[in-house]
Amino acid sequence: MHEISYDSIELMFLETLINEENKHSDQNTIQMDAVSSISRYVKADEALFILFDFENPDMAVKKLLGPQHTWKSESTFLVKDSRLCSAVPDTLVVLDHKNRSVLESDPVIYDSFTNSIDDVILAPLSVDKATLGLMIFTNPEFDFEDERRSKFLQLMVKGLANAIFSVEHNRQLIVSKADLEASQWEILNSRNTLRTFFDNIPTCVYIVDRSYTILAINSRRSDRIGKAPNELVGRKCYEKLFGNSTPCALCRIGEAFDGVPSVRNFREWGAKETFVHWEITTVPIRESTNVINRAIVFDEDITEKWVLEAGLIQSEKMASIGQLAANVAHEINNPLAAIIANAQLLLRDLPSADEDTIESLKLIETAGVRAAKIVGDLLESARKEKREEYEEISLNETIQNALSMVSFEIKNRSITVKLELDDKMPNIFAHKNKLIGVWINLIVNALGAIESTKGVISISTRYEKQEYQIIFSDNGKGILPENQEQIFKPFFTTKKVGTGTGLGLFVSLQVIKEHHGDIHFETKPDNGTSFIIIIPNIKRNEA
Repeated sequence: MHEISYDSIELMFLETLINEENKHSDQNTIQMDAVSSISRYVKADEALFILFDFENPDMAVKKLLGPQHTWKSESTFLVKDSRLCSAVPDTLVVLDHKNRSVLESDPVIYDSFTNSIDDVILAPLSVDKATLGLMIFTNPEFDFEDERRSKFLQLMVKGLANAIFSVEHNRQLIVSKADLEASQWEILNSRNTLRTFFDNIPTCVYIVDRSYTILAINSRRSDRIGKAPNELVGRKCYEKLFGNSTPCALCRIGEAFDGVPSVRNFREWGAKETFVHWEITTVPIRESTNVINRAIVFDEDITEKWVLEAGLIQSEKMASIGQLAANVAHEINNPLAAIIANAQLLLRDLPSADEDTIESLKLIETAGVRAAKIVGDLLESARKEKREEYEEISLNETIQNALSMVSFEIKNRSITVKLELDDKMPNIFAHKNKLIGVWINLIVNALGAIESTKGVISISTRYEKQEYQIIFSDNGKGILPENQEQIFKPFFTTKKVGTGTGLGLFVSLQVIKEHHGDIHFETKPDNGTSFIIIIPNIKRNEA
């Protein structure tokens, strides 16, 4: 059989290590090539390769090198079951027939070999005092007196150990990299989730430090000034958010750095006397050391809440006024009854009186009856409104009631009222007093819009497709384009200070919505306005 030279084996081993370095072969092939090269180098009968499990050091795998450059057998075992593996030597050791009992007393290892054993080379695989495994070569024919060959043998063992460690280290790096990438993805995903949440919560949020520098800000807050969040981070909040050169006069961020949360209100004015009412809450952010270097600010739009509270106060005031009016009306009822009764008695007792006297008595009676009706309407309107007051009523009658309550102003202004009321409409299940309030408000607004001496207010009702349609039209000055988006907003008014609250149309819209309906309008400047109210025919059990 042709014998390979030492130089050729050395070259083959170096090529094996180079392949490992260049990752041209898998770990099993590297191990097999390296063990085979060393086995040939020492001219051993058999070679057993033992490698400890990196993830479970209590386990090991043993591989017996067979002919044809392959593993003849492979199995795993517990390290503690092998005396030799439990105490691997630190350096390369040669066991001859005199001291090979160490091997013979270890059946886990000894029984792995198929040939008889005289001498043995034990070659530990270690890196930086960490034992990776062990190679056992039986019946070697190696001259340890050859210093060069002996040193190269040690280098081969050390090189294989380094190669194994390098492969395992690379594997761990790949696993760590995969874990890191997974963690980065989770962090990125969490960051995107938090950013989406941060930007889309219905509250404006930003974080500042002690120098009032913006550290983070959500889109809802930056959109209020038409900027992107990244344009505001790093800038002073009082400069960019409020247009001031110094901290805002009413700012309470400083209190947060003293550890005290705070709440204040701020009204932001817009065009056409509109505003947004903000509730600003400042909360300190405590570090793990309990030091406060940052504060978070929440701006919440509470305009609707504020309007409802203001409307409630206004309703309470109106209720008080209504109660006062009811008391006054009640007191007026008695003298009115006396006036009407006495006028009727005089008409009965003076049948032959002159024509002027009779006419005067009739005027007294008519005026008294009219005054009594107005008083009756006031008393009815002043009643406490409850949900139980929803009832089936005549829609046309509510319009007539509203007209009677503003008839003085209509006659005083010489306004013409045109009525087209559908007398075949079914009754509506509604709150009578609330609807009368809406009609009065629309009529009063129409009177305010009419500036000419030939003013006309047209009111029509119609019922079709299970809906009530009510239209209030006037030939007044109309609504300016810039005001048309504002008229249903609370406290918006074009009237002079002290002549309007700006709640009329807002409250009217709420009342109509309570009846499941809606209001819209059509207008032309200097050509009048029409308010169209649509109310569905809701049954008693659906209201």
